Amino acid sequence: MNNTAKRFLYFFAATLLIIVASFIIYTSYFRRIKLSDSIPEIDEKRQARMLSAFFGLDELPKQSLLLYRKGPGKNGMPIVFSQEIDPTTLDESDFEVTTQSGEKMEVEFVTLKPANEEFELRTVLLIGEYGTHPENPPISVAIVDNLKSRSGQNYKGQNLKVIPLPDGPTISYAEHFIIDEDYPYVKRGGGCDCPKEETDLVVRTVWSGGVKATNGQELGDNELNHFHVTVLNGEDTLVVTPFMLADLRDNDNNIDLCLKTKGTPIYVSADAEIAIDPRGDKNPKTTLEIVSRW
Repeated sequence: MNNTAKRFLYFFAATLLIIVASFIIYTSYFRRIKLSDSIPEIDEKRQARMLSAFFGLDELPKQSLLLYRKGPGKNGMPIVFSQEIDPTTLDESDFEVTTQSGEKMEVEFVTLKPANEEFELRTVLLIGEYGTHPENPPISVAIVDNLKSRSGQNYKGQNLKVIPLPDGPTISYAEHFIIDEDYPYVKRGGGCDCPKEETDLVVRTVWSGGVKATNGQELGDNELNHFHVTVLNGEDTLVVTPFMLADLRDNDNNIDLCLKTKGTPIYVSADAEIAIDPRGDKNPKTTLEIVSRW
């Protein structure tokens, strides 16, 4: 075999290896969406609503290539919903972004990632070009086609004002639940749950965008006393702090507060300037009512 033929074979093998590896990564992780086995019946009685639209980044980092091959440099806008999205109804054409000048902007790409675990499918990331800050920023997002919740409700026709780029992240949704035998428990790794044996209640906070501690690391022990949960326990009203944070190290906007308190959580708050969004903007003090998952 001559040198030209050898070089061709090496080139062909390397190219094939890259294609196969990329396909495996894409199919095994980046296309992975985990649906829970059951849909909370209470969602049929609650109105499915858009909760927040956050102009989180005007220039997505290189890592966004893992979500969308044209992602780097584009705008990123997470939308949080009150109920989980039915992934089979999700499409770019469902959304329309309006800028300050009145221009209608199409969405290039949508994904439920990185918040793609069971009971997390309520945040949709919109990737595209939605205007520029401060000259002509996006000011509203509308659902213009049939986007449905897993309970069967249609979000079509709803719209929201966009949280401006310089604003920090806030809590958009909060729910409480217990870790029982039917819960899809994740013991270790990125996104793992509260320690089962030590936890009486979990309060899940869903932020308007991804969050980390102000030092750029994961939220953790330093922030515990800056989260406050109001709990009804019989005739008593308690204000407690979590003993641990969970659902970390997965780059999404879900943060679980692990509680050693029995009762019914009704409000959660986070002190100002304990978290930052991907752009480095610090959160204001944020307080929200907590609903029951079930």
